[in-house]
Amino acid sequence: MSRIVFFLQGQRVPAARFRGFAIAQALADRGRDVSVRAPVPSVYGDWGFARRVPGLRGLLSPLAALARLSQLRDLHTDDFIFFQRPMLELPTARLEAFASKGRSSLFDFDDAIYLNRTTRGKFPRIVDMVDWVVAGNRTLAEAANAPAKTKIIPTAVDTSQWTRQRTRDTNGKQVVVGWTGLSSNYRQLAIAVPAIARALDVTGARFVLISDAPPPSSLSALRAEFVPWSPATELDDLARLDIGVMPLPDGPYERGKCAFKLIQYMALGRPALASPVGANAEVVTDGVDGFLPRTDDEWTSRLVSLIADPTLRDTIGTRARDRIVDAYSLDAVVPLYLSLLPAQPP
Repeated sequence: MSRIVFFLQGQRVPAARFRGFAIAQALADRGRDVSVRAPVPSVYGDWGFARRVPGLRGLLSPLAALARLSQLRDLHTDDFIFFQRPMLELPTARLEAFASKGRSSLFDFDDAIYLNRTTRGKFPRIVDMVDWVVAGNRTLAEAANAPAKTKIIPTAVDTSQWTRQRTRDTNGKQVVVGWTGLSSNYRQLAIAVPAIARALDVTGARFVLISDAPPPSSLSALRAEFVPWSPATELDDLARLDIGVMPLPDGPYERGKCAFKLIQYMALGRPALASPVGANAEVVTDGVDGFLPRTDDEWTSRLVSLIADPTLRDTIGTRARDRIVDAYSLDAVVPLYLSLLPAQPP
């Protein structure tokens, strides 16, 4: 039986956790032989301070390259290679070429990495050298420009762990609206701050930010409670929210986003509001299992309605949970990955 060797971008970064470790574990649970390899150090997100100290991230890249070299020593000729994003945050694709040479391989990506300075040149080379490309949404699949070997597989959650939370019978000041994400994405939240702040002022609802660093002054109108993100408390922290938000500007980078915040909120049975950009409009049907406001007035009015009406929150939240179970759960996506892997011997 072929071994499936996963090369992941890190250990804590969300894409590695949900498109790497979780998929590997699900395949192992189904009897597949898997080996999971992440570099230490990883400059993709495991070392948060590397993002905030100028120049440090670049200094760590060679160390990550050395760690990757050690992970290539014991590859077998019949291994199936699973690249979760590029192996290095450097322009070279030589490690991918070495690992995939003479072996079946798959390249999985869930962000507009083809726009990044260190990735844009090698992105088409990696696409060319692998047997399969897995893109997290339609925009990314089109960017790969290899339709014959590209499959869209969304990011998923384990719905046996991400369980439906009871809708709280509250309104006004007791309602918690919230956002989660990397601090580098605060700029995305900022586009909806005036509209969200108006809804908070009208209703008295509170706002919670779950991230790796405190919010900047540009978000001060939200008067947010800051909660440091931790994988150990992630579920409990998100369960505090009654309503989740995911604003996005309509730009080429944002169109590559795979709506993971939405998927997290909705898996917990929480109603969400999101800009109709990228995969957001694929995940949510406006007015059915969430809302896709296009203007500031729509952001404010939809949010005010949800804050005021626990029955509406429960109705939308129930449909949202059903949507995730049907299309964005591990049970839904693992068969899609299995269809690309070598058949298991009887």
